[in-house]
Amino acid sequence: MTKVMLSAGESSGEMHGAALVEAARRKGLDWDFFGLGGDRMAAAGVRLLGHIRDTCVMGLTEVLGALPRLLAVRSRLKRALEVERPDILVLIDAPDFNLPLARCAAALGLPVVYFICPSVWAWREGRLKTLARYTRRRLLLFPFEKKFYEERQVSADWVGHPIFDELFDLGTPAEIKITLGLDPGKKLVAILPGSRQKIFARLAPIFFKTADLLLERDLGLGLVLPLADSLQFDFVAPFLAGAPARVRERLVVKPGLSRPALAAAEAALLASGTSSVEAVFLGTPPVVAYKGSILSWFIARHLVRLPYVTIANLVAGREIVPEFLQGEVTPDNLARALWPLIEGGPVRERMAADLAEVRSGLGGGGGSNRVVDIIAEELAGRRETVR
Repeated sequence: MTKVMLSAGESSGEMHGAALVEAARRKGLDWDFFGLGGDRMAAAGVRLLGHIRDTCVMGLTEVLGALPRLLAVRSRLKRALEVERPDILVLIDAPDFNLPLARCAAALGLPVVYFICPSVWAWREGRLKTLARYTRRRLLLFPFEKKFYEERQVSADWVGHPIFDELFDLGTPAEIKITLGLDPGKKLVAILPGSRQKIFARLAPIFFKTADLLLERDLGLGLVLPLADSLQFDFVAPFLAGAPARVRERLVVKPGLSRPALAAAEAALLASGTSSVEAVFLGTPPVVAYKGSILSWFIARHLVRLPYVTIANLVAGREIVPEFLQGEVTPDNLARALWPLIEGGPVRERMAADLAEVRSGLGGGGGSNRVVDIIAEELAGRRETVR
């Protein structure tokens, strides 16, 4: 049986890993999938050698505290490469964790496909040489990435964003609210403070205070908090207990249901990351925030070349989604940006039109199928070489 090793080190990557496995099954490919992932990949039939709960870390200083745990998981995966000798290694995002695995696999003569390549167009362009040297195929989500690669004479495939395939028909907002046990007659705000513990810890208290300011204006407003699989309820519980009383009364926690929650909401308050991409595809107007450690932020500001952190703004070339960074992340700022999106009117209508324009420029569905086809091509090529 063909053995395919996957390594997805965080929630968004493992979601796409699960979609990849499901696409392979639909094509009738009887591949043995194993590696690093989470609950979704396990449900799709992946034999887990490690869980994203142990690797889902963001920020330069935050990684240092988790380093022993990260190294232990990576050592386990390197050992699997040597012992199980997969026919191919598929890396999904998480470059700090995954690039050393690419070197290890290449040294063993194993082909490597990198799906959701590092954001070399934003910072650390030197990684492009590492990708070119140790990976056979480089698969990209956004069209502007391919142009960047081509200008530097590195081949890459734009496969499109798998979210197109993963966002099946969820129903109308009213129908989703009923499914989630929410009042379909009330406006809803989705609150997503991130999938990593450090980010959640920084943003959740600010987001909850923001929600309290919104409730001052509309006490009937609904609030939903969908939790990422990488977050355990025991970790989240103290933050919920510390939220303002009105927020505790109104907030509904829905583990693992970020997409239905976003689809049902009139507006969303999000940590910068995959959820902001999901909001674009679902057409839900978001406000985006990022707040890292002081050292991480200082280093990032000197290394990152981008004018924005939100993909919608990068694709549009201007700020269509309000984004607040570091010291700008305050309840007053966030509530002021959210309210026009909640109440409707010209501001919300303009953002909805801008999000639709961004969506149209990101390609259609079939991304997961294209990834599977490329993996199959590399496997076929390897068999021909062995012969």
